Amino acid sequence: MKSDPLIGQYIGQYKILSKIGQGGMGEVYKGFHESLQRHVAIKLLGRDLRLDSDVTQRFLREARAVAALRHPNIVQIYDFGRYEGGYYMVMEYVEGIDLGDEIDRRHADGKIFTAPEILGIVMQLAHALDYAHGEGIVHRDVKPANVLLTAKGEVILGDFGLAMLRNRVSQMTLGNVFGTPEYIAPEQALNSRMATAQSDIYSLGGMVYELVTGRLPFEADTALNLALQHLREEPISPRVYAPELPVAVEQAILKALEKKPEQRYRTAIAFATALQRAWEAGDVEETWIVEPTQSAGLHAPLQTVTPPPTTLAGLSPSEPGPPFLPGDDERAVARRRWWWIPLILGVLLGLGLLARYSGGTMWPNWGVSSPTATATSTLSPTETTRPTLTATEVAVLITPTLTLSVPFTATPTPSPRLTSTPSPTATPSPTSSPTLTPTATLSPTLTPTATATLSPTPAPTLAPGDTQSRDLDGMTMRFVPGGPFLMGSLEDDPDAVTDEQPQREVTLAPFWMDETEVATDQYKQCVADGECDAPYTRTAYDNPTYGTRPMTYLSWEQAGTYCAWIAGETGWEARLPTEAEWEKAASWDPLAESKRLYPWGDEFSRELVALGATTSEVGSHPAGASAYGILDLAGNVREWVSDWYAKDGYESATNSDPTGPAAGTYKVMRGGSYGSVANYQPQLRTTDRAVGYPESTAARPAKSAELGFRCVVVGEHLPGGQ
Repeated sequence: MKSDPLIGQYIGQYKILSKIGQGGMGEVYKGFHESLQRHVAIKLLGRDLRLDSDVTQRFLREARAVAALRHPNIVQIYDFGRYEGGYYMVMEYVEGIDLGDEIDRRHADGKIFTAPEILGIVMQLAHALDYAHGEGIVHRDVKPANVLLTAKGEVILGDFGLAMLRNRVSQMTLGNVFGTPEYIAPEQALNSRMATAQSDIYSLGGMVYELVTGRLPFEADTALNLALQHLREEPISPRVYAPELPVAVEQAILKALEKKPEQRYRTAIAFATALQRAWEAGDVEETWIVEPTQSAGLHAPLQTVTPPPTTLAGLSPSEPGPPFLPGDDERAVARRRWWWIPLILGVLLGLGLLARYSGGTMWPNWGVSSPTATATSTLSPTETTRPTLTATEVAVLITPTLTLSVPFTATPTPSPRLTSTPSPTATPSPTSSPTLTPTATLSPTLTPTATATLSPTPAPTLAPGDTQSRDLDGMTMRFVPGGPFLMGSLEDDPDAVTDEQPQREVTLAPFWMDETEVATDQYKQCVADGECDAPYTRTAYDNPTYGTRPMTYLSWEQAGTYCAWIAGETGWEARLPTEAEWEKAASWDPLAESKRLYPWGDEFSRELVALGATTSEVGSHPAGASAYGILDLAGNVREWVSDWYAKDGYESATNSDPTGPAAGTYKVMRGGSYGSVANYQPQLRTTDRAVGYPESTAARPAKSAELGFRCVVVGEHLPGGQ
C-alpha cells in the first residue's frame, strides 16, 4: 500500500504524523507542534480548488471569528492558513470517539442510550451552541459525526470552522446549499445563507430524535429527496419507534423540528431544558429506559388508533366520519342481524321444498309453482364430529363455486405446537357434509306418487393458501381457514417485549388476505375512481418505476378507505386485517400446527426478505412466503392493521376473533420494513408490534416511506361477484 506523501512533511510549524480521516471534501491528519510539544488535528480542505481573492478574504475574516471562540464544549482552533491552493485549520486534538460511531456501535451491540446519557449530551451541546450563537457564529452542520465523546464524559462540538469553510466552498461548487442532508434545516436546504441559530437547533432536534428512536427523522434514497422531506413533510412521531417515550419528550423534540424557524425554541438551552423537564415529569427511570433487547427504540412495540372508515350507516368510503370501535363494529352487527337467512334456507332445504329439479340439474326450478306436497328428510351425517348442519355449511351449499388454484404447499417447521385439541374446522368437505335424502309424496290428482332423492354436491373444500383473484384491482388473495392458532411470543423468546405476551390460543373465522401489500398502481385505481386521496408526499407516487412497489405515505384512515372501496365495489366484507388475522397469516403453519418465528420458518435468512435503502417490488421474495403463500409479511414495508394498541392488551383480550381495545391513541403496525437492517431479528419476527398515530388522534399522523398496508376479506365462499 502506497504511503501518504504528506506523512513526515510540515504544514507550517506542524509535522504530519498520520492520517486519521478522509471526508468528501478533505483530509484529517494528526500533527505535532514541536516547539509547544502539543498534538493537533489538521484539517485540509479544497486543495484542488482555486478560490478567488474575495472568497479568501471572507474566509480569513470568518476564520478569525471562529478561532476566537473559547468554550469547554467547543474544539479550539489554534491556527489556519493556505496550503496548495486550499485551506488548512489546526485544531485541538481530542482523544475520544465521535457520536456517529458510538451510535453505530450501540446499534450493532443491541444497546441503547439512556435518558440521562441523552440529556448529558444535549445539555453540553446546547451550551456550546448558545455560546457560539451569542458570538454571531452559526455552525450549519450539527450532526453526530461532529460531536466527540471523551472518556471523562465531556461532549465536544467540532468543525465550527470547517463548517464555515465548507459553506464557502459549496457555494462555489455545489450551488447555495450546504449541510448534511439527514439533519439539515428546511431553510438551510433552500440556501445556506438563510441559516440562523434556529437552524442549528433543528439539527440538534434531529440528533435527539435519532438518539431516542434509533432512526432518522427522514429517510430517503437520495440527498434531494431528503431535502424535500425536510421542506415539506412532518417527521414520524418518535413514539412510533419508542412507544414508552413520555409524550412531553416527544412534543419537545417535534417543536425543535418545526418547519418554520420562529416556531422552534429560541435557544438551544431552552430546548435542552424542555427535554429535561419533560423527562423528569415522565419519570425517566421507569417510563423510558427499556430492556436491552429494545435497542435504542429500534425494537419498539407499535400501537393503534381509530378503525378504518366503513361504507355502512351512510358513510362514504372517501369520508372517514366518526371512528368506529373494534368492539362496536357496524359490519359485525349487520352480520349478526342477517345470520338467520342461510339457516332458514337450510331448513327449507331439509324439508324437501327443493326437491324439484330444473332440466335435471341440482338446482330447483324456482320459476314453477309446486303443488302441495308432503315431504320428509333424513340427515345422514358421515362424520360423528359434526352431527348437525350449521348455518355456515348450509350457506356453502348454495354459494356459486369459486375458481381455485393449486393449494400452496407449506413446509412443516418444528416450533411450538398447539397443545389443545383444535376446534372442528368450519370448512365442509365432501366426506363430512351430511347427505340430504327427502322423500316427496305428490297429490294423486296431479301426478302419480313419486320419490325423489336430493343429494346436493357441496362446494369444493378450500385448502390453506388457495387463491382467488380480485378483478377490481388485480390483487391475488390467499385463503386462511378458520380455527385456532397460538398468538403472541413465548416467554423464553429473548427478543420479545411485554406487550407481545402472554402467548395464548386464539380462534378466528376464515378469511382471505391480499397476497402482497397494495401496490402504488393499484392504489391509483381507487384515486381515479374518486374514492381515495392521493398522498401528500408524491415523490414515489409520481415515479412510474414505483408502480409495482408498495403504496406508502398513507395514514391509517387512508389505508382503510382503500379497503372500504373494495367492499363497496364487490359487496365483500373487506377491511384492514386485525392483529390476530395478520399474525395468523404470518406465523401459523396449519399442516404442522405450529408457530413460526419468521413467516418462512424459525431460521433467519436475509435472502428471504426485502431489506435495504428503499422499497422493493411487491412479491419480489417468493421464497419468504408464509405457510399460506402470503408474501412480504416481513420486510419491504410495515403494515397498518385495524386494532387500537394497548400495552397489556394480550392479557385481557378475548380469545375468539379479537379486535383489540375499543379505543386508544395509536393504531398497530405489523411486519418489519426494508429499513430494519440494523435490528432485523427482533423487528422481522411475526409477533413484533409497532404503533403510529392515526389522523383522528394527532396533528401529525404516521405516514412514512416504510409504511404500507394490505386488506382482508372476511368469509370463506364469497357471495356474488364483480
